[in-house]
Amino acid sequence: MKTTSTDYHNRTADEYDQGYQSPYWRIYNEITWHYIKSVLPRNKDDALILDAGGGTGLWAIKTAELGYKVVMTDIADNMLEMARKKIADEELTNKITILNCDIIDMSQFDNEQFDLSLAEGDTVSYCSDPEKAISELARVTKPAGHVTVSVDNKLNWVAIYYKQGKIEQAEELLRTGMAQMQVKSGHGFDWFPAYMFTIEELKTLFRKYNLDPIKAVGKPVFTPFDKCLENSEIYKCFLDLELEFSSLPSVAGKGGHIALIGKKL
Repeated sequence: MKTTSTDYHNRTADEYDQGYQSPYWRIYNEITWHYIKSVLPRNKDDALILDAGGGTGLWAIKTAELGYKVVMTDIADNMLEMARKKIADEELTNKITILNCDIIDMSQFDNEQFDLSLAEGDTVSYCSDPEKAISELARVTKPAGHVTVSVDNKLNWVAIYYKQGKIEQAEELLRTGMAQMQVKSGHGFDWFPAYMFTIEELKTLFRKYNLDPIKAVGKPVFTPFDKCLENSEIYKCFLDLELEFSSLPSVAGKGGHIALIGKKL
């Protein structure tokens, strides 16, 4: 069933978190949190963090728990409702402001308002205009502040399509940077368009909007989607491997997803 990313996330909001409880996705989240922590502002009392496309509130909650004030946005109302419930349960409503806002048009925010702007969970891949999204993230971030963007890895998906014998889809993705993302939902499978990037393509967009790319990260690079991760010792081995090596330039581009951290010039 062809749909939009917003429709899909509204329809699956109440079960969304359940789909990311496996050891593989826990390692993915550990990698994400590792690099987010590396660029958190030093002054918690005065800093303001943007979590654009924040979904059900995972990163907003984790940063607010450390004492930061966060503005969390999304365009899927049902995802925002789930986030409100979780934030209330954690007694963090005084730390997190929730707004319905499209990442490609954040005109409700002033220029240079945020010390750190996050776009995790492939928000830029699933929005309608990735370049506009990155320009908006750059606009609302203060000079010397940081922006993190996590996207689907184009070359990883090309390889998946080739492996599945989907030659036409692979070649279209290489030409256009777009693919139809297949996702499982309660009634079967949904399809919605997704923009995918190489690290160099993402770096080019960052530089165009005065963001200096300072680190690329593969998410994950080494970890298999495999039952072996249910063994706690093996899980820890893969996690340690990811945290030590997934940001090396020689391997970051091999991740299922790629994240790029930029500093506003």
